Amino acid sequence: MERYAGALEEAVDGARQQERHYQLLSALQSLVKELPSSFQQRLSYTTLSDLALALLDGTVFEIVQGLLEIQHLTEKSLYNQRLRLQNEHRVLRQALRQKHQEAQQACRPHNLPVLQAAQQRELEAVEHRIREEQRAMDQKIVLELDRKVADQQSTLEKAGVTGFYVTTNPQALISASGPWEKEASACSLCQGKRGPVVPLASQRPLCIPGADAADEPVGTHPEAAAEGLPGRGCSPVTRWGPCKLPTAHHGWEDCPVPLSPQPIAS
Repeated sequence: MERYAGALEEAVDGARQQERHYQLLSALQSLVKELPSSFQQRLSYTTLSDLALALLDGTVFEIVQGLLEIQHLTEKSLYNQRLRLQNEHRVLRQALRQKHQEAQQACRPHNLPVLQAAQQRELEAVEHRIREEQRAMDQKIVLELDRKVADQQSTLEKAGVTGFYVTTNPQALISASGPWEKEASACSLCQGKRGPVVPLASQRPLCIPGADAADEPVGTHPEAAAEGLPGRGCSPVTRWGPCKLPTAHHGWEDCPVPLSPQPIAS
């Protein structure tokens, strides 16, 4: 009798799992229909079915939530580091201006042109130093973001989530940035909660507050908005240009530096 009860319970569990899988798969298919045809062609029934299977027990959502928290901490730390550097540069400029003004006020008129020429050289040297420090900081930020994205890709690949793998191929980033974000959102809703939609693996790169719309990295972290930095949701970013970081249209003050146009790993 116990054997029959156990078999019945297994059958019921199997039926529930199958229905749950069907619900997740249906939700994914509905979202895929809203995507451009170029994306739809890449998302076969098998791919969506495998993704739905990976989402059945909810473990993937816990993994994504953990990755999202790590990402936000990283973004906040990088943002604060760059903000501190900007403040240091602002103080340095103010001190230099004050020093130059005092020197000019104490200078005899016939020596003023010589003094101004020397001050101009000093100012140019300081501005060069500031640009180099900003360049070094921006490079550090991009490398750190690259590492975090690779960690996300690797973690989800090991968790068996279809479509995630470690890559620095920009085409892989571009081809997958849209669909997976929507799928992650859909699956979270299927679980009865709005789960995190993270720029993981095939999605978009990590983000911190950035600058110019076209060529600067841009950010999504709440601190950016609190500081009055303009920001928008989730456009994949391919590195930086002059004066900029992954997602919006922000203004990193002063002048970030152009880096090589290599996309952040997706």
